[in-house]
Amino acid sequence: MESGIAITKNHEKIAKTTDLSAEQIAIIKNTVAKNTTDLELAYFLQVAKSYELSPFKKEVWCYKDAKNNVIVFAGRDGHLAAAQKDRRWSGIASSEVRENDIFSMDIPNGKITHTAGWKDRGKIVGAYAICKPKGCDIATIEWVTMEAYDKGYNTWKSDPAAMIKKVAETHCLKKAYGLSGLASEYDFDIVDDKAYPADLEKEPTISYVSYVESLILNSTYDHESQERYLKQIAKMTNSELEEVANLMKDNQLDAIHENGNYSQTDLKLQ
Repeated sequence: MESGIAITKNHEKIAKTTDLSAEQIAIIKNTVAKNTTDLELAYFLQVAKSYELSPFKKEVWCYKDAKNNVIVFAGRDGHLAAAQKDRRWSGIASSEVRENDIFSMDIPNGKITHTAGWKDRGKIVGAYAICKPKGCDIATIEWVTMEAYDKGYNTWKSDPAAMIKKVAETHCLKKAYGLSGLASEYDFDIVDDKAYPADLEKEPTISYVSYVESLILNSTYDHESQERYLKQIAKMTNSELEEVANLMKDNQLDAIHENGNYSQTDLKLQ
């Protein structure tokens, strides 16, 4: 075989359920669907087929998450291609918003007012996208902040306006057209071929940190354990703080301390 990629009998079986050849399926498994089992590969191909997206055009691909679940990804172009095939398609509008722009949005009523001058518009603070599928009474609006998504390198550095608009458009298309089988590439970080949800949170507020502190101090943990939690919460994200807060409220002493078996949260703090 010219490609040098081995074709298995399972590839041939999967090929019978798609419009692809066994060789094409083998190529996909070695490129945009790495580390998948044949069953997971078949699932990925069926999702791609259902949205009429091409793995070869990089409209759709997949990774496994930390729990070994397969997540099917698409970028803005993939979400756009899927939405444009919907009979309700009626277009999408988007723009970055800068600090000197005149901007307001009324999400419940699906309305946006945005005026941008020609002089210094200031730095980018975020972007919005708006679309209204045929038959819908209210437009879908998505707003994303630059602070949450800006990676600061590659295209995010050279063309940040285009990138933040892609994020807003992806979220908007996903919600408006029900593209539930596709995950947004902008909401995940890929590390060693594993997908991890990107930390899109802002820094925890002082009031929320104080709230968690009060829960710790009023818990039935011993003094040493309370001190250990108190020393760590200042470095936590909102989701980690919420995990600790729930732990304190549920008072899961047995699950944490029995026979030295600590919960995942507790292990982070050691």
